[in-house]
Amino acid sequence: MSITIKEVLRMKEWKDCRLVAGEQGMDREVLYIDSMEVPDITPWLKKNELLITTGYAMNSSEDVLLDILRAMAQAQSAGIALKTKFFGEITGKIKDEADALKIPVIEVPRDMPFIDLANPLMKKIVDEQNQKLKFNKDMNEKFLAVQIEGGSFREIGEILGELLQCRVLVADSKQNMLCCFPEEQAEKQGWVTTGEFGEKIICEKLKNCQKQGADDICYRTEGENTICSLAIYVKNRCKGFLYAVGEQERFNELSAIALRQAAVYLALEFSKKGLLEQKEYYQDNNFFLDLISDNIQSEEDALRRARGLRWPSFPYCLAVADINGFEKVIRGKEEEEIQTIKDDIIQIHKDVVNRKRHCFFVGNKSDSFHCLFTKQADKEEITRCMEEIQEQVKRNFGVSITVGISTTMESYCGFSKAYEEARTAITIGKKKGTEKICFIEDLRIEEGFFEMSKMETFRNLAGNTLGILEEYDKKHGTCYMETIRVLTENLGARKETAEALYLHRNTLSYRIRQIEQLTGYNLNDPQTLFQVQIAVKIYTYMNL
Repeated sequence: MSITIKEVLRMKEWKDCRLVAGEQGMDREVLYIDSMEVPDITPWLKKNELLITTGYAMNSSEDVLLDILRAMAQAQSAGIALKTKFFGEITGKIKDEADALKIPVIEVPRDMPFIDLANPLMKKIVDEQNQKLKFNKDMNEKFLAVQIEGGSFREIGEILGELLQCRVLVADSKQNMLCCFPEEQAEKQGWVTTGEFGEKIICEKLKNCQKQGADDICYRTEGENTICSLAIYVKNRCKGFLYAVGEQERFNELSAIALRQAAVYLALEFSKKGLLEQKEYYQDNNFFLDLISDNIQSEEDALRRARGLRWPSFPYCLAVADINGFEKVIRGKEEEEIQTIKDDIIQIHKDVVNRKRHCFFVGNKSDSFHCLFTKQADKEEITRCMEEIQEQVKRNFGVSITVGISTTMESYCGFSKAYEEARTAITIGKKKGTEKICFIEDLRIEEGFFEMSKMETFRNLAGNTLGILEEYDKKHGTCYMETIRVLTENLGARKETAEALYLHRNTLSYRIRQIEQLTGYNLNDPQTLFQVQIAVKIYTYMNL
């Protein structure tokens, strides 16, 4: 739709004018016409301006015209139409410079009045601009009417498709199709594939036509069709993509306006969708936090809220994910940045578990994240889900996650117990290694020691048994606590203990004698060794 130098020269009023240089600049857009007959016109040059002049003020100076051409290139002017009646010959040097700068130089017949050239061109420019304004107004009214009536991705896609007479597809940021116009074209044209759970995922030929820049339209030829794509942004974050597919002639300046206008209204839809999801998230998360804090008055109250939120029936299983070293990730960041990181981690959880379809809730509390699984999710599936979450969080943020899994819950009053189970599993998991998925049902013995570590009687037992060794290690730089821990893990076996500690047998024997001398224990006595083993386990959890 833009008027270029090429199109100007095709006008009947300009048919006697001749392009003498700057052919590679024929696609320069013309938005203004100006006639100047002053010695120094360079300060007044504008972008997309076609300058018409007799050249009288140039005084037949080759250098003056060369300077003007350079200034026009810098100003991104459209070109120059010059009468040679006063200027004289357009030299080879001028032509070479114009060619190098890609500035079109048009020779105007000596006796042609400028008004005969300028008036029809100005009318054409004005008509063109009016057409754009009308198109924009009509299109905006259609989109606005849809928005006022509630709007939807499908309706916006339909309006755009009818305007441009092309096929339209809208996808979210994860490449899941949200709508297609006409509907039957999506699979018929091979634009989507079906995922594991029936979701429609856009194919590679559309995905390959993408740019992650706002307001940046990407064009790509695919067979007989042209694919146009535009990323949809909300608050500087890509929320999805708009695709238009059709014959090449369907896409011009007006279509670009339509695509960008549609993108604005799609951004509003994504924003509305995000607000709705956020509202639902806060309702779900607040309910969950009330459940684990025992802030629900009765099972009936909990059931009533759960029905309002459309939670499925029991049993449930709770997975809690703790980020290890989260303080390093957020160090030096503003509160808004921290919240964005948390939102991204929550989204990772949602993206993973939504594909599995057996998780109905993802929430967070401080730097821990929670997933509720239904009875359909077995131990293997929960493990796969959480492992994938671990992998993605580590890849995106460089931190590991320790996951604790509760036993199944049969009622809402069991939430606080399940949460404590998951937290206990995390605590034990961190002692075993930071990046673990720990089911509490597999850690019952360790859980017993953890609970014993909270009781004064057992804390005194462990402290009296091992406190002497810990103090001695701190004072003398020895490793007697580590030695006795490995010794008890190997049930007193010297050979295995020495190998685990990378010690010679004699060195280990010396350490054991020193430990016995300090504590008064006989570590060859099975009963004593058993007592020490229990003390070591309890002591492990005392300082957490």
